[in-house]
Amino acid sequence: SPSPRSPRSSCAARASGHRDGPSRRPPAPARRAPPSSSSSSCPCCGEVLNAKQRVKHLSLCAPDALDDDSDAFERCGDSDIIRQSVLRRHGARSRVYEVCAARFGWDASAGSKEPSARRVSRALGVPFDIVVRTIRTEVKETPMGLGVSARALEELEILYEDEERGTVAVNKLAGVASTPQNRISDESMASRVVAYWTRKYHNNVPLSSTTPFVVHRLDYETSGVFVVAKTKEAARVMQSAFEGRRVRKTYLALCKRTTTNANQQQHEQQYEQQQGTIDYPLVKDAAADFAGRAKVRCVLNDDDAALVKVMPAETDWRILHRNGSYALIEARPRTGRTHQIRAHLAAVGWPIVGDDAYGYRDDGQDDDSLISRHALHAHTLTFLKSTTTTEGIPPVSIVAPPPRDFTRACAAVGVVGIE
Repeated sequence: SPSPRSPRSSCAARASGHRDGPSRRPPAPARRAPPSSSSSSCPCCGEVLNAKQRVKHLSLCAPDALDDDSDAFERCGDSDIIRQSVLRRHGARSRVYEVCAARFGWDASAGSKEPSARRVSRALGVPFDIVVRTIRTEVKETPMGLGVSARALEELEILYEDEERGTVAVNKLAGVASTPQNRISDESMASRVVAYWTRKYHNNVPLSSTTPFVVHRLDYETSGVFVVAKTKEAARVMQSAFEGRRVRKTYLALCKRTTTNANQQQHEQQYEQQQGTIDYPLVKDAAADFAGRAKVRCVLNDDDAALVKVMPAETDWRILHRNGSYALIEARPRTGRTHQIRAHLAAVGWPIVGDDAYGYRDDGQDDDSLISRHALHAHTLTFLKSTTTTEGIPPVSIVAPPPRDFTRACAAVGVVGIE
């Protein structure tokens, strides 16, 4: 899962639901609940939404309500992207276009956009449920990747591609989300891959059927190897490889030796050697819902393990180069828990430089002067040969060169050894 993100513009930071919205007929407008911190109402259909439902529902029903800035929807081009999709599918004289034009304010003579599907229904004489279904369908059928700029597409570095099996590996940029943050004007790595496929295989004709299937994710600030499948079958095969531990992942982390509280020092002393395996179980942190807070914590004592629901986790590690309190560490996670490497390294006194959630700020050293994110890079992803099946990606090792900000930070503290 993506890590807590740095502040971004309203266009880029807007969250949205997954690409697959509900296929069932939208329900009749639910009763409106009084405002609360845990529920809100959809401005389009009126359905009462809890915190978990909100983003996914609004991404199809009211994508213009996903941002606190009411003008961001038009300014970022979302409205025009939907309009072009509706025109291409139905034409300007269709009832579908008329409904969407009233909803999103495309018709200048009709004035500003009308968020309420109920009022659109009354104005056009179209049944309410048809208005809601039309809006949700057209937003869902808007092809992905249309919001990817030419510059973002040119920045996309293809590390590996298997056209026959429909898989591609790219070098994920730090500060770019793995999966779509906004279904429409989105420039996540998955959306960039869709734009790449559209240009290469569909002669720049966007198709709503072109969908990225993400099998693994990298945190928002993490750079490196990121693999996307083009079909559900390819994603299934890749998922099987991950679950069967036929995939070996190697990360590079610039870390700083830190003295923590007395209770942890006894555990840190076990990891004064140059390599080893960290096997502390992980548990979800109670404060995980707060921005910038750690999502998991290590269970260091057997007594704690008996009290909470823990997730087994193992990380092999070794120091590649050390200079004083700084070290370049290679981490190989055997399991794939959220924030596993970040939590494990911090627990043994080697927090990653720039990691606000798990790292430490001591002795007056400002890590921001070294790097503006946590210094973690997914260096290699190796698919191993299966002894039980012939399907899937053939044995291959995919390598992503560390980005400049990572290598500069290492050089600044006298740590070398990056290939």
